[in-house]
Amino acid sequence: MIEQDIAFVVLSAVTIGAAIIALEARQVVYGAIALAFSFLGVAGLFIVLNATFVALFQVIVYVGAIAVLILFTVMLVTKGVEEESEREPVKPMGVIIAVVIIALVGAVASLSNLSSWYPQTSFVVPYVVSGIGSLMTNQYALPLEILALVLGASVVGALTLAKVDKEEELKSN
Repeated sequence: MIEQDIAFVVLSAVTIGAAIIALEARQVVYGAIALAFSFLGVAGLFIVLNATFVALFQVIVYVGAIAVLILFTVMLVTKGVEEESEREPVKPMGVIIAVVIIALVGAVASLSNLSSWYPQTSFVVPYVVSGIGSLMTNQYALPLEILALVLGASVVGALTLAKVDKEEELKSN
């Protein structure tokens, strides 16, 4: 049990740290890479919770598709290498407030009796993956197809924007 606790703490730190870096990154490419690491941390948390199918889905969909799509879109649309921007100094009061909030949320979560609200069950569904697969192909087929079309349209839009910018550069030269 202690190994799971250690893995949870480490993966939580990686996930939260990568999410903060993704939000605070001055260059979009670095932010997208940090976002991919945050998605990987969430997948690791799913593995700790014994939800391997959800973890694999997280890696395939979010890390494999969304993060790569963001990276390619940013690389295609940006005109050149972003210049190094100046970093603002970290404000110590903001860090202190964040640590206090994290400590308060952790104390409330550890002292609460939220786990007693849900009954303790120990049933095992033997065919979880096949059940999820049949749901995805039957009940959720239309939303998944719409999502695929939206992602495809965004790639086409990024390519179109990149092509228009290159044509304008060629005309101006």
